[in-house]
Amino acid sequence: MLKGIPMNDFIYTVEEVEEFLKINSEEESLIESQTMQKLLSVQNKIKVFQNIEPSELKAIVYDLKFMRFNFKDLIVEQDTHSEIIYFIINGECHVFHNKFKIGELLPGSSFGESGAIFGLQRNASVVCSSKNATLLAFKIDQENLEFSSKALAILYRNLAGEINTKLDELNKKVATKK
Repeated sequence: MLKGIPMNDFIYTVEEVEEFLKINSEEESLIESQTMQKLLSVQNKIKVFQNIEPSELKAIVYDLKFMRFNFKDLIVEQDTHSEIIYFIINGECHVFHNKFKIGELLPGSSFGESGAIFGLQRNASVVCSSKNATLLAFKIDQENLEFSSKALAILYRNLAGEINTKLDELNKKVATKK
């Protein structure tokens, strides 16, 4: 008994539970569909999604979320595992390795690619450095190879390009410090 309420007041029929779960599932599907529509409306502005057919993009990305962060919010923590890739829509982030600031990420930047592709631990922490920021978070469905291999190949090529750009920037920073 909870504070004077008999426990039998909390007993639900199987049908009631199924109806509740159905409503929750329908709400989640609606939110996911709306998020995908937002993504498709800006797809060509996001480098990693360029040149992928919209129907195939729907097949290879999931768990889409537009997320808002505030100043000093931790987005990604070093040495943790995650399959999530982030794309900065607006705002800025700082990148820290072993608590030392090593870079900045601006709108149009992505991060988390290596962890998602290779299953590696995060090699840096990312913290929101602007008053607020909006990021797109998503995961790659690597199980649909037979149905979406072309789209996955394009996505991986685009992600490799992003990783290569970051390596070039890092090499330039190292070269100027010598």
